[in-house]
Amino acid sequence: MKSLQLAEKFDQEQSEISQNSIFVLMQPIRQFVRLSSYTYKLVKKCCGGDRVIDILFHFPSGLSKRTDDEAAFNSGEKLTVVLHVENHVVPHYKNSPYRITGKTLAGNTVTILYFHYRISYLKRILPIGGTFTVSGNASRELDGIKMIHPDVIASPQQAKYYVGVDPIYPLVGNLSQKTLRYVISAASKLIPKNLDWIPEDLKKRYGLADFPKALEAIHDPKSEEDLLVTNKFRKRIAIDEILANQVRLKQIKRNQQKRNVIAIRETGEIFKKLRLPFELTEDQQRCFEDIKEDLASGHPMNRLIQGDVGSGKTITAFLGMLIALENKLQAVFLAPTEILAWQHFETIQKLSENLNLEIDIMLSSNRKARKRQIRELQDGTTQILIGTHAILEDNVEFRNLGFIVIDEQHKFGVMQRLKLINKSTYPNILSMSATPIPRTLLLGCYGDIDVSTIKTKPKGRQQVETAVIGTNKIEDLVERLKTIDSQIFWVCPVIEESESLVDVNTRCEYLKKAFSEGDVEVLHGKMKAYEKDEIMTHFKNNEFKLLVSTTVIEVGVDIPNANVMVIEHAERFGLAQLHQLRGRVGRGNEAAYCILLYHLPVSDVGKKRLQLMRETTDGFLLSEQDLKLRGAGDILGRDQSGFDVLRFSDFSDNYSLVAIADEISSQMDLDSPQTADLCDIFNRVSDENIV
Repeated sequence: MKSLQLAEKFDQEQSEISQNSIFVLMQPIRQFVRLSSYTYKLVKKCCGGDRVIDILFHFPSGLSKRTDDEAAFNSGEKLTVVLHVENHVVPHYKNSPYRITGKTLAGNTVTILYFHYRISYLKRILPIGGTFTVSGNASRELDGIKMIHPDVIASPQQAKYYVGVDPIYPLVGNLSQKTLRYVISAASKLIPKNLDWIPEDLKKRYGLADFPKALEAIHDPKSEEDLLVTNKFRKRIAIDEILANQVRLKQIKRNQQKRNVIAIRETGEIFKKLRLPFELTEDQQRCFEDIKEDLASGHPMNRLIQGDVGSGKTITAFLGMLIALENKLQAVFLAPTEILAWQHFETIQKLSENLNLEIDIMLSSNRKARKRQIRELQDGTTQILIGTHAILEDNVEFRNLGFIVIDEQHKFGVMQRLKLINKSTYPNILSMSATPIPRTLLLGCYGDIDVSTIKTKPKGRQQVETAVIGTNKIEDLVERLKTIDSQIFWVCPVIEESESLVDVNTRCEYLKKAFSEGDVEVLHGKMKAYEKDEIMTHFKNNEFKLLVSTTVIEVGVDIPNANVMVIEHAERFGLAQLHQLRGRVGRGNEAAYCILLYHLPVSDVGKKRLQLMRETTDGFLLSEQDLKLRGAGDILGRDQSGFDVLRFSDFSDNYSLVAIADEISSQMDLDSPQTADLCDIFNRVSDENIV
């Protein structure tokens, strides 16, 4: 009897947990839904994680409408009928479909076609003489209604449940809509009923829906309007996402302020030996003064340098690192890719030729040197470390890290940033972005950060002339390129073959036939690191003329002799990315050109982008226009980073959400259980995806 009472009490407690906390949302969906290993992997890949909340955050992107009006439906629409099965027709030929025929309640003839089938299975689920609800894509033919592989076969009484609107979700691999809907439906039943972190008065003030209701409603859209970011339920999730980001940033800033930080000032010990090959621009000098003031303040530095492509941000960051070195502190330079890390390593080595500094580079692809590198970091031998995500590994520790540079910060998540901060003795952080970011976007994605801007470019940098041409002139373009002395970048949008896009390998083969042997090479992200390094080294040494590449060369690649950039399918890229790519040329003293090669048809937005690129080289203006045309995702690297920086927020339509989220976050207790719930829910499974 006592055991029974304990069991009942346990069941009641579990029920309360699932209804009133986020515990259940953090669990793997496999605990609640029976899935094969193969299907489970597909669902996990599709939804970006296997937690219940990951499943619920996989929002529908379209609608499929089902009707039971046999007289009014259009071919291609989904039709639901109650069918009396009359006959099974076994095909005479191997590739012919298996046919099942019958009559609807309205007397119409329906033929169901199966191209992949087991006869015994079909005779069992649709036996002759039986009556069933059948629903799926249908077409109207001369001999009646045809339906191919219906996705619903149920009892006649269930027909009413299969009329209306079905959500359409993005899929991967062989995962079907039916399977994913089943999994999402099961996850929806697990949403806690009383979970919320925004006070009732603020929800009323801004007209915000309850969190559980919003999460349920998003998966039950009734019209196309329900799929828009301006829909009130999606708007609620978008605000929560920005709010979680704001809270994380405020927590980091608060924790930083608690850290023991000493005032760091220039002593002249290293600077008196420094011989720069050029004079700093006014903007660079002003930016350096900002860094010096931050370091001398006795408070942790948290500054962003934003500057146009080629404006000289790296040299400014290097000067800040030297101040740290003069104060016996170590500096680290985190870059998003190995190509960019090598670029910075070579640049900093060149700038410090006569300074006798210990500089090292740490990459995931070179683990052989890891033990030595860790030892030299811990004993203080290494003064400047440059590297990629490898630096973030737990066993990488510093003796006295006091200056952190994060290049292209939007490629790294909040938790990655926090991981690096926690390795430092004095957390002075300098972030860099080659993409100018509007203030509202900065507030939403970076929090309350100090900003320095570099607009002027170093002397000698050439203005890049931009031309827009169609693929009908590609042969003329190739003939012209064959006659010039400059090296050439040719960028394609995809690596592998695509029905609508030209891939790097296809274009490379085409260009190899046009140019001399050995003049054309290919580069893309799926190649091994050493292969990419070899190709870039050969290209930098002017050993071949034309490099066909994906956008892997978008950031940081500096080839002074490459003065022509061809961007294929330019109409498909965002303005920020086009501007980044254009910045790869014009880095020497010769005239530079960017050719935007478009394929028809071009959308109105695509035409506007091409026009803007031709009219201006002002990255700040282009970023503002990009925000209006495309939203925040492209500005902050959506196409490159794999996950959206903000998955549910489109600033082009919901520009005011940042201010709302900022006001709410300022009234929240950063240490409350509700705040912890918010942060837990919007944390991705992998640190690489958290922003």
